[in-house]
Amino acid sequence: MYACIHGGKMYNVYFDSGTSNTRAYLLNNYQVIDEVKRNIGSKDSSIAGSNEILVRALKELYEALLKNNHVEDNQILDIYGSGMLTSPFGITEVPHLSTPLSLEKLCQGIFTYFEPNFFKRDIHLIRGVKSIGDNFSADLGNICSVNNMRGEEIEIFGMLSDTFDQLKFGSIAAFFPGSHTHIAFIKNVEIYDILSTFSGELFYSVTKDTILSNSVACDTDEFDKDGVLLGFKHLKEYGFNRALYMVHTTKIFNACDNFKRKSYLEGVITGGVIVAFENLMKSKRREIDAILIGGNSNSSKIYEVLLKESQPEIRVETIISSGKQSFAVKGFVEILKRGGVLCQKRS
Repeated sequence: MYACIHGGKMYNVYFDSGTSNTRAYLLNNYQVIDEVKRNIGSKDSSIAGSNEILVRALKELYEALLKNNHVEDNQILDIYGSGMLTSPFGITEVPHLSTPLSLEKLCQGIFTYFEPNFFKRDIHLIRGVKSIGDNFSADLGNICSVNNMRGEEIEIFGMLSDTFDQLKFGSIAAFFPGSHTHIAFIKNVEIYDILSTFSGELFYSVTKDTILSNSVACDTDEFDKDGVLLGFKHLKEYGFNRALYMVHTTKIFNACDNFKRKSYLEGVITGGVIVAFENLMKSKRREIDAILIGGNSNSSKIYEVLLKESQPEIRVETIISSGKQSFAVKGFVEILKRGGVLCQKRS
């Protein structure tokens, strides 16, 4: 372990940063010592037109970890980051790695960036992954084959570290619900394909910034299973625009309450992800042993309901991270166990 290599008590810091939220972790000997978080992400840099607001917040989170635990900067062996920190509105833009992607390839692809303004030291950035090769030239004719994600790749390897072997080494489709829901196709612990969709952000916009906002206002995060399934059914029968308008129709003619309407809308929007998944499975004649859904949110439960309806012959299971560590942290620990950035220096 690093503490043994360097002598004394040494630590690593890991940033898991998304579109809207950032978490910072202090680790020693693969164990999380402390965690701090803030509602800030690449979206804030995009709005500001500069990443200064984000990098400044990262440094403040870093200082909070050190202060809370009586740790000095020179006791931090390395700083790592993943997710949207590698995007144009993160710390610095870093190109994606191409599929197929193993954990070893992810380690080898770590990009080291010297941050000159706030940290004044190296930050090791864990790259995202794309479904195309480096020489692929995207245009409107082939854009449907282009998929990419930042952050979910490390969650996947964290989830696989939690999954029993007979499932881990099979052929899996892993769903990670979020602002953008990505589906990773995995075989023999390698990501070999991706399907990227617009989901949570779409639901947020529809419920906050359209005429439907008052129709689906609800105090609970729970959902009605029948309402979800009906929304999915109508999406497939009538298409997205018509199904969305029917949410409005139920309000005008008092066909149901807001709770049922919101569940119906969940079925329409989340159902669009399921339809994209169904189409890919058919077009590529893909066979999988199991579908895994990461997380324990109500969104994850809605995906489970719809996937069991859509794919009754395939095992569908929601995987909740064991213990207190997130899948992202567990994936980062797997990287540390393989030497982290040191694996490059030794190669």
